[in-house]
Amino acid sequence: MNAIAMRWLWSAAAAAAIGLWAFAIGTASAEPTQPPAPGPAATSTSDDLTDMVMDVIEQGGPAAPTTTAVLPPPP
Repeated sequence: MNAIAMRWLWSAAAAAAIGLWAFAIGTASAEPTQPPAPGPAATSTSDDLTDMVMDVIEQGGPAAPTTTAVLPPPP
């Protein structure tokens, strides 16, 4: 192997070592990523609520009580 090829080989090896060293330092000092904060709780929209009410009406579901139970007076 001639001197020029040997010098080129050592230069390439040094450049690769420096590149790996820089990559290792960059990854080692990186901050860990935090998971995203939870979003707002899922709620029903007015359309969803309307659909639920209409489903109950169409299916003949139980109606709300129209009378209240009579309680005896307290002692």
